[in-house]
Amino acid sequence: MSRNTSLDPVRKVIIDVDVGTDDAWALLLLLKCEKKFNIKVEAITCTHGNTDVHNVALNVLRILGAVDRLDVPVYKGANESLITPAPAKKEHFHGMDGFGDLNFEIPDEKLIKTEHAVNELYRRILGDCGNVSLIFVGPLTNLALCLKMYPDARDKMKDLYIMGGNRHGVGNTTKAAEFNFWADPEAAHIVFNNVQCPITLFPWESCVSEHKAFTMDWRLDVLGKTSNKAVRMLNEVERKCYHEWMMWMPCDAFVAAAFVQPNIVTRAENFHVDIELAGTLTRGQMVLDHLRHNEENTRIIDKINCEQFRLLMLYTADHEVENQL
Repeated sequence: MSRNTSLDPVRKVIIDVDVGTDDAWALLLLLKCEKKFNIKVEAITCTHGNTDVHNVALNVLRILGAVDRLDVPVYKGANESLITPAPAKKEHFHGMDGFGDLNFEIPDEKLIKTEHAVNELYRRILGDCGNVSLIFVGPLTNLALCLKMYPDARDKMKDLYIMGGNRHGVGNTTKAAEFNFWADPEAAHIVFNNVQCPITLFPWESCVSEHKAFTMDWRLDVLGKTSNKAVRMLNEVERKCYHEWMMWMPCDAFVAAAFVQPNIVTRAENFHVDIELAGTLTRGQMVLDHLRHNEENTRIIDKINCEQFRLLMLYTADHEVENQL
């Protein structure tokens, strides 16, 4: 399987999260793969979504502390959507605190940087124009704010990877909307109408199709059998959150894997993407221009190599599979 070599330039990346267990897996994957795949996690920015932004930052610190990576800076950003707060959720899949409400030890909040995530995004993007990749796996509020506050950032990013939206109008929060875009439709609309770098998107339907390869028995009894402290913590959270599930769905880790190993993508298609803002039944739905009247702006991932993803997850959890990657 192809991978970057030491002769290639380091791929700098900022990940924006609303942790959430699948966000945590995406973050762990990036950190674990830094040396092997020539990646550098420059910063972690936090947003509202699975929980409030303060809990998100605390969960990030818990993960970083567990893998001894508190050197990576963490920034808090938006705590609600751009126009009005998203409607109250009936259920909180990851618990009210994003980590199953299991009352883990509270990390040192002084480790959260004082700068706002939006300003830090801009500073880092402009500080190394064209060389910083972005991975967004929660609502797109921080990026939308950055693009509106600092329009000159629009063409300065290397590329953008997003988990969100829906390929065929299949919703997971409403009938027609996926959670990340439903939580801030205006933000998603701003991003797709302003970003001028390549966009790769992993939509909800692809998560639904690809997760069928990963049983919860494999997740807990194989992947989870490790001394990795972060994974052991996630074992507790996911054992609670997925207790009625037969299959494991690490949505955000899918898109992180597509960044780490681009050849993991086995089928993708380009479309012009926009977001429905006013529909009574379809607010937050991602709309594709099947008529091809508008220039394509997004590569949508339909399928990945699930066995390759399985190896990446095992590697992330410190299993001895490096020679297979």
